[in-house]
Parts: sequence; C-alpha cells; structure tokens
Amino acid sequence: MRDLKGTSERAYLRMPWGQVHLRRAGDPGAPALVMVHQSPLSSATFEVVVERLAARGLQVIAPDTPGFGMSDPTPKPWSIPQYAAGMWQVVDALGLDRVVLLGQHTGAVVVAEAAISRPERVRGLLLQGIPLYTEEERAEKLAGYALPYEPALDGSHLGQVWARVRGLYPELDVDGIDRQVAEYLATGPDFGTAYRAVFEHRLDTDALRDTPIALVHGVKDLVHRFTDVVTATLPWAELELLSGTDFTADEHPEEYVDAVARRALALHGAADLEVAR
Repeated sequence: MRDLKGTSERAYLRMPWGQVHLRRAGDPGAPALVMVHQSPLSSATFEVVVERLAARGLQVIAPDTPGFGMSDPTPKPWSIPQYAAGMWQVVDALGLDRVVLLGQHTGAVVVAEAAISRPERVRGLLLQGIPLYTEEERAEKLAGYALPYEPALDGSHLGQVWARVRGLYPELDVDGIDRQVAEYLATGPDFGTAYRAVFEHRLDTDALRDTPIALVHGVKDLVHRFTDVVTATLPWAELELLSGTDFTADEHPEEYVDAVARRALALHGAADLEVAR
C-alpha cells in the first residue's frame, strides 16, 4: 500500500477540540501556503508535493481536517464556517500571518469561507475544484449521498468501501485505492460528515469579489464538471487546467508543483524568491 506517512515533517497541535495532525516543509520565514484536502481523505493527498513546493520557496502547511486522517474528530459535526474557524485557529497556533490558501473539493469550500471570514489574512485562493451545487442537487445529495457503512465481522464493509472508491476513481491503481480505503476506515463508518456540511452550506461568492482566485485542477477531476458554473460565478478567477484526475499531485507532480508554486508566490508578491527546481 502507498505509504500514508511519507517523508515530509509531521507534527501535532493540541486545539480546543482535540489534536490536529499536519504535514509541513520549508523555511518558517518563507511565504506560507496552507493546503486543505478533500473529504473523506487526508493531507496524504498532498504528500508527494509538500517538500517539492517547499523547494520552490514556500512554507507549506497541510493539516488533516478535524475527524479525518490522523486528526481528532470534533465533539459534534461541524458546519463549513466552523471548519473555516478551526483552520484559522491552526494557522494562528503556527504563528502565520497572511497566507495563500489552497483547497480541494470540500477543502475548497472551507478555504473560500475562511477567506470571507478573515479577508485581511488571505493573499489569495487556489481552488482545486470547488463544487457549486444547485438547490436541487443539495437536496438530492443530502438525501442519499455517502451514507454510513455498517462494520461487519465478515469484512464485507471493506468491500463496500473499496467498491465506492473504485467506482469514483476508475483510473486509480491498487496502491491508490488501498490508501483511500485506509483513509475512509480512519474516519469511521459515518465518513460523510464534511460532505453534509458542504451540501448544507451556501457560499456567498459575491463576498469573494476582492479576493484574488485561481482555479487549478486536473481536466479529469470529478469537480471539473462545475468549471463553467464556477467561472461564470467567479469571472475574475483565473483558470489553469492541469493533466490528470483529482489526484494530479500524485500523477503529474512536476506540473502540479509548477502551477501551484508559481501562483502562490505571485499572490505573495514573492516570485523573485523562487529557487531553481
């Protein structure tokens, strides 16, 4: 199975709701990039690129959101504003000032809300696929998407999780599916808590009008289907399509690192700090 641990530095922070696990790399004085993963996965999504982005002149922080990966769950399910507030508590605990936020899928909704709540702290957003659902889609998703599985002594629930991952991402190899199954199991039977937070949340996109935004995701990303709606809703956002699927960081790391580092450094106004790959 592909290693969930990786080689980047890992650490824990003790927060009011429990411990938060994170990956980090780079000079503490370098421009900060905070990366928030999709659900129900973890910061392992970004492991391949954490140190590579740091080598391009960034300080990279990739936390596991509460209840996912190796971070403790919250006492009760959180809303998107609560996830955003919790992310700012992590950023504050690390002593970071103004940051670039990158979010993928669920993480994109979280960082967008974080930018709305604390615009003075955000230099810009990199959205790696952001879903903007219609009211009908919200209702449909809330009614039956990502229902909990029932653990069984015969292990049949493992097959259910495997089939779900395989069905969502038919291009994943065995190692990739293994990693995601491990992440699902770490979250527990009700892995859809953050999904429901997204379906119940209505993002005030107009409040992002003064925030520099780049849309950076793979052409086969599941959330690419929203691109026309997103670009119409956020007409000032710049679009950069990359090769690959949701997991372009794994599949095409150099292309991903080039796009993310270039844009993050530009948002920080620090492109001259970039070092040679």
